[in-house]
Amino acid sequence: MKTIRNLGPALLALLAAAACSDSTPSVSVTAATPDQLVPSDDARDDLVITVEYEDGDGDLGGGTAEVYDCRADGLRSDLPLPLIAPEAVVGDPIRGTLELHVNDVGAIAPGAVPEICRDLGVEAVGASAAVFCVVLIDAAGHAGDGDCTREIGLTAE
Repeated sequence: MKTIRNLGPALLALLAAAACSDSTPSVSVTAATPDQLVPSDDARDDLVITVEYEDGDGDLGGGTAEVYDCRADGLRSDLPLPLIAPEAVVGDPIRGTLELHVNDVGAIAPGAVPEICRDLGVEAVGASAAVFCVVLIDAAGHAGDGDCTREIGLTAE
């Protein structure tokens, strides 16, 4: 009987750890448009990344989408997320789609690939392309694993 009693706290801790993992938002990039950006043309240097998300505790709204430009380290756009779920739903799982707007993508010399991009499988990006990785962070500070776009062409028209 004593063994079962000692397992109780360990089992409770295990269940608590499993519940915490549900509160981490997940993201999947489903589209990135346009296929080609022209950094020198303000009318053609904006990117829209469409993502699907899931959040086990519904508090993604009020968090942040971190969008990493994988061409060089230190290029990150922090996009505030609007409130998504009504207050009565926070605490319950949510899922949906978001459009993230990355405006004014500029021309830069390729450099070291950011660690988050490498962790998500992105290798060196050439001068004529860009890859963007998205990590969602909910209002409580839980960060998901992230996902990346395909290569987006860059031209110097």
